[in-house]
Amino acid sequence: MKKIMLVVLTGFIFWAVPVHADMMQIKAYKEAFGDDAKAKCIDCHVDRMPKKDDGAHDPNDYGKAVIKSAGDQKPTADTYKKVGTIEDFAKTAPATTK
Repeated sequence: MKKIMLVVLTGFIFWAVPVHADMMQIKAYKEAFGDDAKAKCIDCHVDRMPKKDDGAHDPNDYGKAVIKSAGDQKPTADTYKKVGTIEDFAKTAPATTK
């Protein structure tokens, strides 16, 4: 019974870590632009959900700008302030073609 509980707990921890990282980013964005700021996964990523086969969740142009601005660190509220809001970035970014 203890082994089963350990396996379940370990699985939950590994499952919850990526979700926690996303929530940390949303909190940092809200810290930068106020509680009324709304950020969704699709604002920084190409796809709404990660791909099933490898868990990839590729960043879009805004996400790439945030990553570049953060450098080797995780993005913080200051990072988002440097890049600007999602709405402002969309207004100034060149149109991409598919």
